[in-house]
Amino acid sequence: MHVAALALTASLSFLPDIGWQEDRAEDAHQLALCQAYRDQMKTDGKTAELQQQATAYCDLLAREYRRNWDFDRPQEPAIDFNDLPLDPPPTRQ
Repeated sequence: MHVAALALTASLSFLPDIGWQEDRAEDAHQLALCQAYRDQMKTDGKTAELQQQATAYCDLLAREYRRNWDFDRPQEPAIDFNDLPLDPPPTRQ
């Protein structure tokens, strides 16, 4: 019995951690609720200021979700190639 428990524990310890899926689902749910609330404010005829605040908050959540969970986007280079000097520095004569 102890050997079976040890074997089961050892095999389960190599399973991947899927806690990130819960975080991703929670973020997606929060973003969907924000967008639904924003759309409801537009149909209820709330003030333009409240609509702008709701839109800005939803945009912030969307950018954060995209930054954290968009695995298909191309990775940004570590070095900005526009800042690299192309010509060697001038030499003294």
